[in-house]
Amino acid sequence: MAETSKKVLEKKGQGEYEFTAYGEFLSYFHAHIDIFKRLLKAKKMDPTKVEEVAKQIKSYMTGNIKKTDQFFEHLPQFATLLGVSKEEVSAYLNSNFIEVLNKVQEKLKTQELEKMKNAPVPSFSSIAEEIVEGLHFTHPTDFVFAQKGILMVLENPLTGEIIEPQGLMAASAKAALSIPSGSESEKEPVSLTEALAVANAPPTPIAKKQTLIPEKEKSILQEITETFSDVLTGERLEVKIGPEVTDTPHLESNTNGNSAKTNEEYEIEDLEFDDSSDSQSDKPGESSSEDHDDFSDDLGIEYEEETAPTPPPVDLNMVRLGNYSVKEFMDLVQTITTYQTKGDQVGYQNWLRTLSEFDKAVVSLRTQVLKEQKNEVVDWNTLFQMMSSKSELKPEVLKGIVKKIKNFQIVKLTLDRMIQEFKKGSPEFMQIVKMAWPHIQKSFYEVPNYQQVQTLLRGILSRVNGDLHKKEFSKIFTMALNFIQSKYQV
Repeated sequence: MAETSKKVLEKKGQGEYEFTAYGEFLSYFHAHIDIFKRLLKAKKMDPTKVEEVAKQIKSYMTGNIKKTDQFFEHLPQFATLLGVSKEEVSAYLNSNFIEVLNKVQEKLKTQELEKMKNAPVPSFSSIAEEIVEGLHFTHPTDFVFAQKGILMVLENPLTGEIIEPQGLMAASAKAALSIPSGSESEKEPVSLTEALAVANAPPTPIAKKQTLIPEKEKSILQEITETFSDVLTGERLEVKIGPEVTDTPHLESNTNGNSAKTNEEYEIEDLEFDDSSDSQSDKPGESSSEDHDDFSDDLGIEYEEETAPTPPPVDLNMVRLGNYSVKEFMDLVQTITTYQTKGDQVGYQNWLRTLSEFDKAVVSLRTQVLKEQKNEVVDWNTLFQMMSSKSELKPEVLKGIVKKIKNFQIVKLTLDRMIQEFKKGSPEFMQIVKMAWPHIQKSFYEVPNYQQVQTLLRGILSRVNGDLHKKEFSKIFTMALNFIQSKYQV
């Protein structure tokens, strides 16, 4: 067929047309020409001069730009040809490119579809290419080719659904899987996969023929001999019946005596004890068997009852203080700022009621920290005692909250200063900052883990194109980290 490298559109699996890499490049090419013309017309340039400059830019792009992502790299050359500053070209592209590109692609797609509709009968390089193009077969979504014995089928791994071969392939498979005719009651398999399963099924086990004459069973001795022939020895077994005869007959008399004693104890246990027996068991220096379950007295060992030390109660507010993060503080400050901006005092009070004692303390103590930063005197000890008496928060927890607030305020101040530094850059640089800002914030939320902060910031720098922009980011990041490390109290 005609060379595919110049195709603008191609048909996807779902039957929709999408731009090829060449079509995407072509749309970017014309979008830039259109935007540059608009920029020149906005400057009231003579139409003849506009077409002349556009022709020069078109010639330059044809000779120097081969890929879609290269347009951005040639902004300085475009600015020279247009006779305007690089910043102005960049700003105009940023504000108009998406709109113009969509219009160009829509027009280009309509144009190409019309060409394909009215195109002459194509010539194909092979019969296979013509078959594929003529059938317009679309591969079912989520299906993959799978081998089932001699069958190649389409299978959905998620649902197990199978699409069997059709036409000549199906006829050939049926011939290969023909099953010998059995009884008339047997049903023919309804699909090729069932036929394949029947063909590959293991043979039916043959039932053992039964007879009315019982078979002669082996004797137990024969079975033992056959089973344990490897371990049997020739030693003669002596079977003894009754108790073993020993040379100490006096043990028998002792045994009889013990049995008699046992009987006597058994009879005594049934008698009722009088009060004298109880009084004897309560004599000083004697103790009943119920009081001692071990043999410590006999061994001469005195045991002291061991009691496990009671662990100190866990102060949940101290745990909360240890886990309180920069992000939580930033979110809380953002909420307060939102209520202040709206002037919503009622909403602010309702929000305060929903907070825990810990978060309420953060709000209150932050106000005092801000006062102190304005050189107002704050009696921290009196404040801690008063707040502690009205809540479950200990003075140690309140002191820890103040320390964290002061540290987190440093991080917030640093981020605010970074924004001011970023705004000094070009519009193009600010566009990059807008995309990277959430990731920059997330990086500084890891303070005081400075190693983690640097790792995340290096990841951001690796995604910035252009050495100049990287240097600007690196300079601001370094200044910010140095400032935090000099002020942050660990």
